[in-house]
Amino acid sequence: MPQTLLESPVATVRGTAHADTPLLRLAALTPAVLLIHGYHPFSDDASIYVAGIRKLLNPSLFKPDAPFVLSNTHLSIFAHVMADAIRVTHLSLPVILLVTHLASIYLFLLGSWYVGCRLFAHIAERWSVVGFAAACFTLPAAGTALTLMDPYVTSRSFSTPIALFVAAALLNHRWKLAAPLLLLMGLMHPLMVLYTAALALLYALVDTGHVRGAIALGAAGVAMIGVIALATRHAPVSHAYFEAMHYRGRDYLFPLAWKWYEDFGLAAPLALLGLAAYRSQTGGRVRNLCLACILLGVSSILAAFLFVHSTGPYFVARLQILRSFQIIYLLGLLLLGGWLGRQLWYGRKTRWLLFALLAAASSGMYAAQRAAYPDSAHIEWPGMRPRNPWAQAYVWIRSNTPADAVFAAEPDLEFRNGVDMQAFRATTERSLLADDKDQAVAAVVKPSIAGLWARQRDAQIGINQMSDQERAEKLKPLGVTWMLLQADAKTSFPCPYENAVAKVCRLE
Repeated sequence: MPQTLLESPVATVRGTAHADTPLLRLAALTPAVLLIHGYHPFSDDASIYVAGIRKLLNPSLFKPDAPFVLSNTHLSIFAHVMADAIRVTHLSLPVILLVTHLASIYLFLLGSWYVGCRLFAHIAERWSVVGFAAACFTLPAAGTALTLMDPYVTSRSFSTPIALFVAAALLNHRWKLAAPLLLLMGLMHPLMVLYTAALALLYALVDTGHVRGAIALGAAGVAMIGVIALATRHAPVSHAYFEAMHYRGRDYLFPLAWKWYEDFGLAAPLALLGLAAYRSQTGGRVRNLCLACILLGVSSILAAFLFVHSTGPYFVARLQILRSFQIIYLLGLLLLGGWLGRQLWYGRKTRWLLFALLAAASSGMYAAQRAAYPDSAHIEWPGMRPRNPWAQAYVWIRSNTPADAVFAAEPDLEFRNGVDMQAFRATTERSLLADDKDQAVAAVVKPSIAGLWARQRDAQIGINQMSDQERAEKLKPLGVTWMLLQADAKTSFPCPYENAVAKVCRLE
């Protein structure tokens, strides 16, 4: 059979394609990924996970805000493993986080290599796979609020590489290996494993010649989501929970609210995968993988657009069905990298074009990360004095306020210009009344605390413009003893720390 556009014959002996895995070269590439994409250990989603690790290490911390801090520790072993690693090694949390981040990068590159080995025979094609995986490490996946990997450590830092190992096992027909890998992934991230497991089932059916069965499975998945939506349509929804679902930043839960370019981000990869399947060998790995990804993507789109609405039911919205596109994006990127390597590496002139594309992708991702964290260092090393002035205030708080201090601040603090999504609790080790970041916990993870979230969040709205009497009346009943205010906020309370953007004041 003639060689096809995307697929080439690989070694038929099991494991031969993996025998020459360049472990040291992948290790050498790992710091390059760090330099391109940056590192921000206490920012964005890391805020929830890091605070949870701190709470496990020191149960006396975060008592008033424990429901928000511990939300993910009940669903994943990640924070527990991290806390145990610190206890065993006696290394500091910032050092463990950096080591863990580097390990997750390495595993991501290794998983990409293994997938490339099962899809492409030639070494240049496999390295092109790894190169584009490294260059597009933080590539966003449509409008899902996910990137392929994050510039900080969360449970996805390991669930995503494990998903690649699952894919490699499936491509190698090692079904018995895929099962325990899926179990491990589920222990790390019980939501993302659902979509990887669905892809695994679809691929297994397509690969064994049961394409109609795979289509039926996709249709059954859509029907099952419909049944769940029907069964939960009358579930009681409190005003606080409704507000949590619709407050700022929740548009990614409701695909009908997505922008046109986010919808394009769903259609474009499926169209490219369809083209790849059409041009590939019938029954080959590439074709089967593309078909499985297309079936998963189409089923997810149908289920989301049919049954996930802003008016409810919200249980289905909490499943975040379109997050299945993270694995679709990732596998599509690896296929694209291998194809570009085949098309461009073997010509002297086109080889330079391949390098130019890799450089452009790396530069674009670097620029995107600098734009996301303009007021912070690109790599925030352990022990390094923060460049961000808000983070500088956080560090002062950690060193100069009581461990049982309870803070209040503007609820949208983490999302304000200049803050760079730097997280208060993760850095200060101090309690903070519920804020807009905790909204995600109340909306998706633990709806039972939506009322608590609303009460604490509402009390802080406009804190920078309140009078001292209003601050005392609203915040003292909630146990607040300290406030983080903007530098220009007016107050007669003592403020022992102040910089150009913030001041730390004691509520007396």
